[in-house]
Amino acid sequence: MAAIGGGSDYRYLRVAHEAGVAWIVLDRPNEGNALSQALADEFVRAVDGAVDDPSVRVVVLSGNGPFFCAGGDVVGMADADDPVAFTGHLARTMHRGILALARSELLVIAAVNGAVAGAGVGLVLNAQLVIASSAASFVSAYAGIGVSPDCGVSYLLPRAVGDVRAAALLFGGRPIDAATAESWGLVGEVTDVAGFDEHVRATVERLARGASQAYGPTKRLAMAPWIAAYEEHLEAEAASIATLVGHPDSQARVRKFVAASRERAAAKAETMR
Repeated sequence: MAAIGGGSDYRYLRVAHEAGVAWIVLDRPNEGNALSQALADEFVRAVDGAVDDPSVRVVVLSGNGPFFCAGGDVVGMADADDPVAFTGHLARTMHRGILALARSELLVIAAVNGAVAGAGVGLVLNAQLVIASSAASFVSAYAGIGVSPDCGVSYLLPRAVGDVRAAALLFGGRPIDAATAESWGLVGEVTDVAGFDEHVRATVERLARGASQAYGPTKRLAMAPWIAAYEEHLEAEAASIATLVGHPDSQARVRKFVAASRERAAAKAETMR
């Protein structure tokens, strides 16, 4: 969503309120829009700003660059003096923003511009409507570094795609493309890369002009049977991922992942010289 401008109040997000829409665009493109603690803090602030703005009726979550969101900040986990505390704090911060959106009257749309991994899948699942570019792909990635899901993935994914397909994503480790995600029920609509931004904007503007007084009550009724349990589950997720990141095998997997990522980045930089 390159057309969304930044703001002096945000370093890792592009945030704009216009015509009833709050655009929240993750903006760490060189890191795959991975969720660092600083980005998570800004995310909570951006969500609170949208919820508190009486003119906002629709929230759009998207990413800048080829990734929607590569998940949590694995580099931060590897470099932290206390990975358990770091990961728990990061997860709980994101969960505050997610719950604020869930409990709000606002219609949340995920505009999935590219690759999605880990906690990024959670951001998608926490939207009421999901529009994906045909270039989008989805992978759980948690099991690969020896941790359990956060951002609601373990609660919402089985509800969205069913237990068998959720297990394939959570444990199988293989990505699925946008068309598969649509057929499974993870994505509501897939559109071509070339017209993605324009299609998203047209859809969002149409919804913002619609009978938005019905969005909040409809959302609240749909979520009423499970929202209290969801809040409890998010805390269980945060506790679990924090505990697991301290496991010796998980730490070794995290270090291996980071080393491989840094090698790829160095090789890419070398080819660009």
